[in-house]
This record gives sequence, C-alpha cells and structure tokens, in this order.
Amino acid sequence: MLFVLLAAGFFYPDLGATPLGRGMTGAAGAGDLSALALNPAGLAALPGVRLQAELSFAQQPIDYTRAGNCLGRPCATVSNSAGPFLNTLSGVSVALPRGLVIAAGVYGPPSVGRENFPDPRTVRGSPIADAPQRYMLVSENNTVLFPGVALAYRALDWLDVGAVAQLRYFRARQVQSIYSVSVGGEVSDFDALVSADATEAARLVFGAGVIARPLPGLAIGFSARPGAPVHATGTLDVELPAAAVAVGATTTGRSANFDLQLPPEARLGARYGAGRAAVLAEATWENWGVLRSIVITPQDIVIHQGGSDQKVGPIEIKRNWKAAWTGRAGGEYQLFPWLTVRAGALCETSAIPPGTQQLDFVSLSRIAATLGATARWRSFSATLGFAHYFNRGRSVTNSQALRIDPYPAPDFPIGNGDYSTSLDALALQLSATL
Repeated sequence: MLFVLLAAGFFYPDLGATPLGRGMTGAAGAGDLSALALNPAGLAALPGVRLQAELSFAQQPIDYTRAGNCLGRPCATVSNSAGPFLNTLSGVSVALPRGLVIAAGVYGPPSVGRENFPDPRTVRGSPIADAPQRYMLVSENNTVLFPGVALAYRALDWLDVGAVAQLRYFRARQVQSIYSVSVGGEVSDFDALVSADATEAARLVFGAGVIARPLPGLAIGFSARPGAPVHATGTLDVELPAAAVAVGATTTGRSANFDLQLPPEARLGARYGAGRAAVLAEATWENWGVLRSIVITPQDIVIHQGGSDQKVGPIEIKRNWKAAWTGRAGGEYQLFPWLTVRAGALCETSAIPPGTQQLDFVSLSRIAATLGATARWRSFSATLGFAHYFNRGRSVTNSQALRIDPYPAPDFPIGNGDYSTSLDALALQLSATL
C-alpha cells in the first residue's frame, strides 16, 4: 500500500552528467555540483561562481509474467507503460577567500519514481488474467527532493573537507488491489482498490567527505551519509468492490502513518590524472539491511459490512533487504581544448532477496556502460552523460510477499513469476563559471 520511490534498493547509481559519463565515479572529485550528492569535499575544487542547470531522464522497462495459470490459461505478461522520469541536479557554488567554497542546490535521488501497469478497473478481459500484478502494484507516482547547502574547505594543499545539510522532501503515491473478504483463493469481484498518498514535508539529513592528494596526480576520496527514517502521514482511500457496495458495505476514516528506514551509505574512490587524461575507480556501499519492513498504521479506518465493523489494523510489509555494493571505473580525455570525452562501466549487486521481490522495486543485480562529453566555449559548457543498464531477469518460485487482506484469510503469495528489466539514464547539463 506504500512502496515509495526510492540500485540496488530504491536507487540506481548515480547523479550528475559529468560523473554519469565516466562510470558514475565522483567520490575523489565530481568536477561539478554533483559533489553535493557524491562527496561535498569535491566542491573545494570549483573556482569562481559556478551556475549549473541539469535535467536528467531515466526510463525503466519492466516486464512481469506471473507464475501459474490465470483462469485456465497462462497469465498475461504485463509491462511498465510509464514514460521517462525527470530529475535535476542544479544550483550554484561560490569560491570565497581562504579556500572556502559555499554551494546551494537541489536534486532528487537517482531513481525511477513512476510506474504504470494494467488497472483492473479498465482491462477488457478478466483482472485475474489481464492484470495479474494488481495485488503488487497498479501505479505509483513519487517525488523525493534534497534542497540544501554545503561548505567545502581546502584545509591543506593536499586535503579538502566538506559537509552538506539538506531538508529532504518525500511524497509517495501508489495504487494497488487488496482482498476484501475472509475467504481464501482469488475472486476479482472481491478486490478492493486502495490509493495511498503519503508526505513527509521536511527532514534534516547530512553528508560529509574528505579528499586527499598524497601524490602528484593522485586523489583519494571518502564520503558518508547516515541512515534516515521516513515517517510520513497521509491518506488511504479504499474503493470497495461492487459486490460489497451492493450489500451496503462502507468505509469510514482515511488517515494513516507510513514508516520505513533509508540506509546509511559510504563511497571510496580514487582518481589519477596525467596530462589530458584521467582514470577513476570507486566502490560504494548502501546498507539496505536496515529496511526490514514498511509499516502502515491506519488511523481509525473501519470497514462496515453485514452489520459488523472491522477496524483495519497496522500492516507490516516484510522486506528483509540486505546491503548493496557497486564497483565503478571510468576515464576522461581532453580530446581538444574545447572538448572532453568520457566512458566507464559499473557492476551493482541487488539489495532485494528473491523472496520479497515485488514490482514496486525491480532493482536486480546488473551492469552498465556509460558515455559522456563536455563542450566548452569561453566560460560556458554543455555536458552530456548517458548510461545503459543491460537487461537482467529473475525468476521467483518461493515468494514470501503476501497479498494484503484486511480480514483474516489464508496466506496468498503474490510475488512468484518472472521479472525482467533494463534501464537508460540521460543527463544534460548547462553551466557557466564566472
């Protein structure tokens, strides 16, 4: 009922047109305002006043074929029909005297926050056969933003330090089906549709990092962010099935709380530059093991049916995720005084065990190849970064993900089947250094 937006777990790596082109490396120096997300110590290398505007697009095809049969025939393969998801990483940095740089900017996490699958209310055939994913997800449209400020300081000729403080904004909207009777099995006439809308207006979050240059041409960077909980409030609207409405069933109340935990993360990277070329390597860790479950606590939501009242109690959606790792490598080369080209690759593990796999987050272990370039004219530059995550699949045969049933009913696994996904990310950045 709430499955929020948020490589592994909610995210794919990573932000910024410049890092995107070279395997998403930036812990040892991002080269632009993506340092706000990757390592704020990298801001210390930005000269003058830098203005940056960036727009990125991410599109994730997802196909799902439910295991078994639907009404005596194979279940339909359903696909994500949502278009590209837009994001930004924009802001300004100002180099001050004595090695200080202050920056302000806004970005969303690297993610795909919109998905659309067949809506059981609109399918031509049977919802069982033609919307077999409806108990996992019908649609979602989510937003997370990190507006904030950062400060970086060249403490020594060989050492930069930095920190960032942000007010995280979180909103998740999702639609899915639940089962509104206490019997087992699957009868779509007894499906109710639930729409969740949850918001956490502002939560203070932090990040910090260092970059050391122990040898000529060599930089080593480390950054970290603590985990942060989400405690959102909002509404759960229940659309009862026609069969229930016909016998006088109603619902009252619509408020609910939504709780989950986002992970701590750390990055360690190195950059070596000689002449017009540079190579970079990096490892990242996101401890999604802190996400054991998502808990929805309805506030006095009651189903009235057949002369009885059923208060909807807390709902715990098991996740039991684990830590995720990525290894990244890339390089850049100044081909002409006005043109720098980039390329890279990465390998990423999944945080999601097969047993709790659902359609809300299809973040499988995967590999990606990246390309990018920056063209400069006087104090202006345009940067393009592109990443393609190659198609990966997963077959789930022992799903622990269960249908949400407000009334006591036999367990109904919903995650068994075949999942397939890929991902393309494109970022365009315009900047000026004054």
